Amino acid sequence: MAGRAFTTLIEPLRARAQESPGFENIVLLRDDGGREIITAAEIWADVSAIAAGLADAGIGRGDVVAVMLDHSRELLSVFLGVMALGAVPTIVATPTGRIDPGLYRARIETLLRNADAAALIGSSGFDPALISGLPCRVLRIEEIARGAARGDIGREVSPEQLAFIQYTSGSAGLQKGVAHTHAGVLRFIESKRVGLPLSADDVIVNWTPLYHDQGLLSGFLTPIVVGFRTVMMSPVRWVRQPGLLLQAMHEYRGTLCYMPNFALNHCVRASRERDIEGLDLSRWRLLLLGGEPVRADSLTAFSDRFAAHGFRESALRAGYGLAEMVEGVTATLEGPPRVDWISVAALQRDARAEPAPPQVEGAVSFVSCGPPKDGAEMRIVDAEGAPLEERTLGEIEVRAEYAMREYHRRPDLTQAAFRNGWFRTNDLGYVADGELYVVGRKSDLIIVGGRKLAPEEIEAVAEKVPGASPGRVVAFGAPDARGGTERVVLVCESAQPGDGEQALALERAVRRAVTQALGVTLGELRFVERGWIVKTSSGKKARRENREKYLRLFGGAGDAVA
Repeated sequence: MAGRAFTTLIEPLRARAQESPGFENIVLLRDDGGREIITAAEIWADVSAIAAGLADAGIGRGDVVAVMLDHSRELLSVFLGVMALGAVPTIVATPTGRIDPGLYRARIETLLRNADAAALIGSSGFDPALISGLPCRVLRIEEIARGAARGDIGREVSPEQLAFIQYTSGSAGLQKGVAHTHAGVLRFIESKRVGLPLSADDVIVNWTPLYHDQGLLSGFLTPIVVGFRTVMMSPVRWVRQPGLLLQAMHEYRGTLCYMPNFALNHCVRASRERDIEGLDLSRWRLLLLGGEPVRADSLTAFSDRFAAHGFRESALRAGYGLAEMVEGVTATLEGPPRVDWISVAALQRDARAEPAPPQVEGAVSFVSCGPPKDGAEMRIVDAEGAPLEERTLGEIEVRAEYAMREYHRRPDLTQAAFRNGWFRTNDLGYVADGELYVVGRKSDLIIVGGRKLAPEEIEAVAEKVPGASPGRVVAFGAPDARGGTERVVLVCESAQPGDGEQALALERAVRRAVTQALGVTLGELRFVERGWIVKTSSGKKARRENREKYLRLFGGAGDAVA
C-alpha cells in the first residue's frame, strides 16, 4: 500500500483490513496498566459497527457528532466510525477532577450549540447530571457499538466533505471550530511524508490528547493513513509517569514522537534513573517539538540526559503550526534545529533580529522552526500586510494547500482570519536563511503546555472572587525556564489588602476558582497596591505593558523580548 493515493481518510482503513488484516496498527496502553493490541481488521470491524449503529440511531451524512469518551479503544473507533458514516466528529475533552462540573457542563452546552451538533456520544459511566438535558441527543457508546456492519460503509464519503471539526481552546464566544475536509487532511499527511519520510517500519509513541491537533494528526490519523504502528497512552497517565514514554520507545522500538517543549523538561525532571535503566533509545530517529515555543536549553537538557541510552541529538526537530493549517506549516529538516542568538536591544529598538555573540550581555536565543513544508508558504509582514525582508520582525502569515475550509458556522471569523489569501496567525517572528523563528504573539493568548488560554477567561473568573476588584485584575504569560513552557501570572489589585491571613485566604480562593473553572494552575498570583495595573487612555487593560512591568520588577527584564 506504500505510496497509494487515497481520496478519503476511510479508504486506507478498508484497504488495510482487506490486504493486511493481521497488521497490528494500534497498541493502546490503558490507564490500568494493561495494553490492547488492535489489528487492521479489528479496527475496521469496530468502525463499521459504530457507523452502522449511528445510522440505525438516525445520524446522517453531514451531521456533527461530539465525542466525549476517555482514552480508550471506543474513542478511536467512534471518531473513525462517525467519519465512515459521512458525519463529522469533534472530540471534546472529558472532565477531570480539577474542573467544576457545573462550569464544564456549561462549556459543553455552548460548544454543542455553536456546532449545531446532532448528537453527543458519551459513556454510561459519566454522571447523568453531566450529560442529561443537553441541546442535542445523547447516545451511549454501549448502545451504538452493536450495529451490524454493512458493505457500503464509507463508500459514499467524498474528498471535499468535512472530515472533522477541531474546537480551539476557549469558552462561550471564544470557541472556534476549525473545519477540515478529507482532501485537506490527506494533503497535509502527504506533506509530512515528503518533508520527514515515513514508512511502514516506523513506530510512533504518542501521549498528546486527541482533542489537540498534534495528538490527532501525528499520533493517530497519520499512522492510520500511512500504515505504521502507533503506541498510544493517555496524557493523564503520561503526566504521572513520564518515564512510561521512554519505556514504550524502548519496548516497541519507537522511531517517532511529537510533543510540546514542556514535555522535554518533564521527562528530564521526573524520570527516575531506575525507571530508565537499561533502556535503548537508539532507534528514535525523530522527536519533533511544536505547539508552543521551543527553547534551546530544553533541547540540550533532554539530549544530555538520555544520550547514555542511545538518544541522538540529531533526532531533534522543531516546527510551527496551528489547528487552522491541520497541524503544521514549517519543520526543520535536519537536527538539531539551528539556534539564532540575537541582540535584544536591536529587536526592541529597530524590530531587527541582529546576530549577537551568545556570551554578550543582552543576547537572546531563538530556535528555528524550519522552512515551509511541502504545499505551504510563509511570510513576515508589517501592520498593513506588506512583506518584510529577512531578519525583520513582523507578523507571521501562512497559506497552505491544506488550510482549513472554515471556522464552522462562523463566516465572519473565517473572513477576518484571512488577508489576501494569507492566514493571519497573530504571531510575531522573523525569517533568517529561509527558516522561521517565532518571537512572540501579537495577541494576548497564553500558551501553557501547548494549551492556548485567553487571559480574559482567567480574569473573569478571578474578578468574581470576593475581595478581588472587578476591572483591576490582569493575566498574562511569563517564561518558565524550569518547566520549559509559560506560566500563568495573575496580578490583582486587592480591594481589601487586610493582614497576612486575609491575603492568604484570598489567594487560596482565587487559585481554587481558576483551577475549578478552567483546569489550569496559576504559576504566580501577586497582589499589588491600587493603581499598579497599567491601563490605556480608554481604560482598557494594557496586558503587554503589564507583562513588561511585572518582568522588570519581579521576573527579570531580560525575558521581556516581544
